[in-house]
Amino acid sequence: MDIANYSSDSRTVIKVAKEVAAEFRHPEIEVEHLLIAVIRHEGSEVESILNQVGKSPAFVESVLEDHLKETSRRSTPREKLAISPAVHEVLTQALEEKAKLYDPLVEPEHIFIAAFDPKIKLNPVVRDKIDLSKEDIYRAIAEAKSVQEIATATPSADGAPGEPAAKEVSGTLRYCTDMTNRAAAGEFDNMIGRETELQQMIQILLRRRKNSPALTGGAGVGKSAIVEGFAQAVIDGKVPKALEGVKVMEVDLGAMVAGAKYKGEFEERFKTLIGEVVKSAGKIVLFIDEVHMICGGQGGGGMDAANLLKPPLARGQIRLIGATTEEEYTKYLEKDKALDRRFERVKVEEPPYDDAVRIVSGVVESYAKHHELTYTKEAVTASVKYSQRYLGERNLPDVALDLIDEAGSEFSVKEEFAKSKLPQLTEQVTSLDEMIKACESQKAPEKCEEFESLKEAYDDFTRDLDRLHDSWGYRIEAATGAEQ
Repeated sequence: MDIANYSSDSRTVIKVAKEVAAEFRHPEIEVEHLLIAVIRHEGSEVESILNQVGKSPAFVESVLEDHLKETSRRSTPREKLAISPAVHEVLTQALEEKAKLYDPLVEPEHIFIAAFDPKIKLNPVVRDKIDLSKEDIYRAIAEAKSVQEIATATPSADGAPGEPAAKEVSGTLRYCTDMTNRAAAGEFDNMIGRETELQQMIQILLRRRKNSPALTGGAGVGKSAIVEGFAQAVIDGKVPKALEGVKVMEVDLGAMVAGAKYKGEFEERFKTLIGEVVKSAGKIVLFIDEVHMICGGQGGGGMDAANLLKPPLARGQIRLIGATTEEEYTKYLEKDKALDRRFERVKVEEPPYDDAVRIVSGVVESYAKHHELTYTKEAVTASVKYSQRYLGERNLPDVALDLIDEAGSEFSVKEEFAKSKLPQLTEQVTSLDEMIKACESQKAPEKCEEFESLKEAYDDFTRDLDRLHDSWGYRIEAATGAEQ
């Protein structure tokens, strides 16, 4: 462990962890001691992260202290306290978290994130009581932390990491969304069945020249999903060494155009953005969805944006992933021959039936979790089958996923309706049944025709209620049992 990679705050945290272990008379510094030291350290971002996820620092500290009080004690001189293997793993993992957040040195918040990594041996009881996952922490960072706070550190002349002040980055990056941060937070669905296109895109990004892929294909075939899969691969370390630690930034052209008060302000913002990407020396990969919008005729100074991109694209100074439909690419980008030469097209075709079923099966768990239900294999297969049969004008897998989502939404609505109405209907049928029995007990009831009509209506009503109960009754009983 190279201590030079850790900031002064992190070194202080490690020292305090040693004091905490001595305070509880424990022979080794454990992960719980380290977490208490992180929470007690003032001036770090850990407190704001905990507030963001709805956890009080005092609560987390009390859970940790309660656990440590129950741990066996042994008098050990402070200078002889050893660092446990689990703490070594945390400090090593913190280096990876630092790289993911593009920070120059390990800070207390990186140690905090690392401690909640699933492979770290944090006490299971403590983990359950705190009820905080690594994904929750990253999601809080993604929501609360601006892009300006997660930019690269500028290396010094000898290649050593710069000072923390080197985190400064142009304000134009606020017009971008950090996709790698979202991937680390677990916001993206799994990418399935697009390994060939992803591999082709990575190969283009590694070129010396013409290293900007353009994903072309129909709406809904999964172009953006491939870029999300690339961002996830970067986070998981499943990319070539030259692409390790890059940030995938999605450019929001609408936000960049919005608020431009005078002619040329959009171009100025775009030029500054390109300059910052060039200065990152390949550490930022831009992604522009609907990339044809940068071309002339699209409004918002599109032609000038395209002209600003051509020189750095030609020299290979920036990596840009574009996505658009075949029609839009042909209509706009192909007309500009100079810009067309800067891109290498990656065609994304609609997946065949079997691949579409595999894709939907791979991501259906996210929809099941959202709607709090379970999709059968038959439902997954039917979503693809009926999409092809009745919605042929749209593309798989997007249309099949829309069907899955819509079916889950409809199911949830009907379940809520049945849960509230079925007991009332059952009570009404019971009351009506008692009335009919009372009438039957009388001799020679008047208006026999009306009475027979009432019995027929009752029979029909009962059959409908039985069908409703067969479909929803067991769900309501299960829900009622769970509530009790």
